[in-house]
Amino acid sequence: MIDVMEQGSIERVIHVEAPPHVVYEVLSRPEHLRRWWPDDARFEPVVGARGELMWRNTATGGSATVALAVVDADPPRRIAYRSTSPEPGGGGPPLLVTFALVPERGGTRVHLTQTGFLADGAPAPW
Repeated sequence: MIDVMEQGSIERVIHVEAPPHVVYEVLSRPEHLRRWWPDDARFEPVVGARGELMWRNTATGGSATVALAVVDADPPRRIAYRSTSPEPGGGGPPLLVTFALVPERGGTRVHLTQTGFLADGAPAPW
């Protein structure tokens, strides 16, 4: 018998007091991401580009790196990243993070969707 785990998703919608082209830049350029998400980011914001996000743990001196691929880039409407297994043939579902941007009330409605993690809260096993 095969044990199948259900994948979960998170959705969040927020309003940002900035136009979509500014929000898109903040969500799609490594130099901006480094200011609010990972400690380092390396990728080009074009479909098919591969790169990585890195975090440092100052308490332990360790670090974590997540390989990613840009799977959608439609400035200034949408940017999506998929985590990729660091090893060929790696197991587990990849995570998909999508930011959809819509002009709204002088700013931008940001719709964040993250899918691919296991519904029981455990991270993907890769």
